[in-house]
Amino acid sequence: MKLKIKNAVIKGTLILTAAGFLSRIIGFFYRIFLTRAIGAEGMGLFQLVTPIIGVVFAVCSAGIQTGISKFCAVRESRRGWLLAGLIISLPLSLLTAVLVYMNAGWIAGRILLNPTCAPLIQMLALTFPFASFHNCVNGYYYGQKKTGIPAFSQLFEQLVRVMTVIAYAAWCEQNHRPVTVICALYGNLTGEIASAVFCTAALLLGRHLSVSGMSGVFKKVRQLFIFSFPLTANRLLMHLLQSGESILIPAQLAVYGHSSTEALSLYGILNGMALPLILFPTAITNAMSVMLLPEVSGAQAANRQDSILRTLDNAVKLCMAMGIMSTLLFIFYGSRIGALIFDEPAVHSFILILAWLCPFFYLTTTLNSILNGLGKTTLTCVQNIFSILIRIAFLIVLVPVYGISAYLCGLLVSQIFICLAHYISLSNMFRLKMDPVGYIIMPSLYSGISIGVSLVLFSVCCRFEWPSELARLVICACCACLVFLLLIRNSASRHA
Repeated sequence: MKLKIKNAVIKGTLILTAAGFLSRIIGFFYRIFLTRAIGAEGMGLFQLVTPIIGVVFAVCSAGIQTGISKFCAVRESRRGWLLAGLIISLPLSLLTAVLVYMNAGWIAGRILLNPTCAPLIQMLALTFPFASFHNCVNGYYYGQKKTGIPAFSQLFEQLVRVMTVIAYAAWCEQNHRPVTVICALYGNLTGEIASAVFCTAALLLGRHLSVSGMSGVFKKVRQLFIFSFPLTANRLLMHLLQSGESILIPAQLAVYGHSSTEALSLYGILNGMALPLILFPTAITNAMSVMLLPEVSGAQAANRQDSILRTLDNAVKLCMAMGIMSTLLFIFYGSRIGALIFDEPAVHSFILILAWLCPFFYLTTTLNSILNGLGKTTLTCVQNIFSILIRIAFLIVLVPVYGISAYLCGLLVSQIFICLAHYISLSNMFRLKMDPVGYIIMPSLYSGISIGVSLVLFSVCCRFEWPSELARLVICACCACLVFLLLIRNSASRHA
């Protein structure tokens, strides 16, 4: 399998991947702590309000971040593009924060259908300006293929968030007060403030906020707004649908027959425990996606179609290899590891179904970024909207009859659809040649061999009852990953 991508992309991807994995490892243990502190119902409430972040991100910075990244990749005066983005994003985020804070009660009661969420929404609103600033700065560095500052700001944010929650929980325990879901929101606020301070310090120390190179800023504001407005509108519609989906899940589970507490608990288990495990490997695909957008934009501007084709082919091979291996890992090990770590049996059954998402989910993330880098933002949005509508249809029609398992099946169907839609779109643009051996057969063979070797080790460990069950599962999963990486490396060396 030939997996060569340009050095700037490889370097940036490795930095973001390392930071992403560290952040997710910290976040993984953080979720275990949070789950045990506030319970599955508390996790459900937390997951119920977090879609608001997606809506605000779409309004205030999603399209602007993409625009900054794109223009910084192909044009001069990069500081001017950052300032232009901040001129648009910061006032929008401040206005949104005020509106959401003042109307938190109405949003909680009328939209989320849960009045107890009002103080959580108010706390969430305070994070909007800091998050928008952070996103714009990240776009500025991504466009230059400089990933160090975004990577370290991500880690710093995560560490501050976790330390805040742990300190708050310890304070509650010392003062004999219950630990509630509000502690997670305190963590979000301090984390966003910390990342904004970190990014400001990086810009000042690197002299990226000097006046030179900022001529014609208001002309850039206009250009950036024209570029980002359709993307923002598309993202907003998509996030509104996703928010509606999140609200419908506990509501439709209640229609199925669960109590309000049971519905929120199931929602918390799904979105707060099972899905984060499935998405853990996306630290790699997300990092690669961030780097591919400016890479593809630059190649398109230079009319280097061969470079785009080579990048696309390598990205598909990597994502499919990761996805197929991850599916087997979660089926044989991840489902049981999740159930043991979170002390929640339902996690096991959820992951057994969600594991089949991996190849499609990981590939979709990358293809979506490539399409956006080529300027096909409306196309990706339309396809994503259809994917969400499929899940909503499952929620409305089948969940009241079959329960949570129907929604999990809907997730799988919608992800297959969006993955195929993205791939067909790129295939029509570049006449891609399907490589079943490189995309499916060889990754499946390597994954099967890796899992087989690890299962032999697992049976030996079980026979001698060493060590604990959780340790056996983790050790054998790591063994499978190591064998898989060695097989992939040897294959790449042979084809180099």
